[in-house]
Amino acid sequence: MGTCYQPTYTLKDGTNRKSKFYWIRYTDERGKRHIEKSGYTTRDGARALLVERLAKIHKGEFAEYAKFKDITLKQVTDGLRTFYKEHKRRSIKKVERNLDNVDKFFGDNFRADTLTAERLADYRAHRLKEGTKTPTLLHELRSLKTALRLALRDGKIRRIPIIQIETDPNRKDEGEFTKEQFTALLAELPAHLKPLVRFLYTTGMRVMEPVGLTPGEVNLKHGELRISGRRTKSGQQKVLYLSGEPLAILRAQKMAGERVFTDANGDRLRYDDILEDFQQACKRAKIVDGFTDADGGTRLPGFHDLRRTFARVANRAGVSHRTIMEIAGWKSEAMLLRYLGDSRPAEQRAAFERLELST
Repeated sequence: MGTCYQPTYTLKDGTNRKSKFYWIRYTDERGKRHIEKSGYTTRDGARALLVERLAKIHKGEFAEYAKFKDITLKQVTDGLRTFYKEHKRRSIKKVERNLDNVDKFFGDNFRADTLTAERLADYRAHRLKEGTKTPTLLHELRSLKTALRLALRDGKIRRIPIIQIETDPNRKDEGEFTKEQFTALLAELPAHLKPLVRFLYTTGMRVMEPVGLTPGEVNLKHGELRISGRRTKSGQQKVLYLSGEPLAILRAQKMAGERVFTDANGDRLRYDDILEDFQQACKRAKIVDGFTDADGGTRLPGFHDLRRTFARVANRAGVSHRTIMEIAGWKSEAMLLRYLGDSRPAEQRAAFERLELST
């Protein structure tokens, strides 16, 4: 009913060479013959795939499989590119760079259904042999995994192979502003940017939420902030009940134009401009310690580091994880824990302080 084999090719110089991968050949319930590349370099792997195909034919499930077998990995990665463009994601350039390396290795005609753990291991080995550093490789695998998840959601593929993405234990505690660093940063920032940066530091919000904040979304009398689901990452309305410094910052704004936070001329803030001003201020303040890039080198801080700082300061102050998640906008505690890093030292010290007070 089927066979697996390793085809031989004749090169231009007349020599014969066996294919690296095994192929399988079988006939479906309608009598149609199928020949496909297994994606495996061992006969056992190819034979297991052949058995899977024959089982689907026997159960009458092959027609459903056939819908997906011609989807290429390039179509999957292009799907993520399109998604990022349509949603105007700022990280599109990084994602495209990651996916370009994936496409270069697998080619335009590699079938997504044949992506296996073995082929992913080959990709890892190839990129490392090229001199790619591990953190960069992990970013590429994350982009590939995101592309596959999107394709699965949209019904373009049937399954996702297991993609192991190790976390970097050396980076879990970096990316937090100290009080001294933040004070130095404020001293170097342009005057119009100081209220926004202080607001980000005290709320942990994603930068584009307050950048796009309108007077109509703020109720100063009741200390409430309501952001439409159209502007939040989760797609749900975000409501914050403010007090203290965040509320004082909003009350100090003019609230006369289209936006709460504006540039020196009262116009809308542009992300590229405020990021440039922010990072140049960090540079002038000589803020380097504690900020590293994916490959372990030093980097300039970004707005996301203010978000990370808020989470850790709030956690050390004893604010519950649920409340931190509600304020900053994390949907899962697992994601919040990635930002918190190793919180055990602070938690243990706080425990000893409480025990001392009780004696």
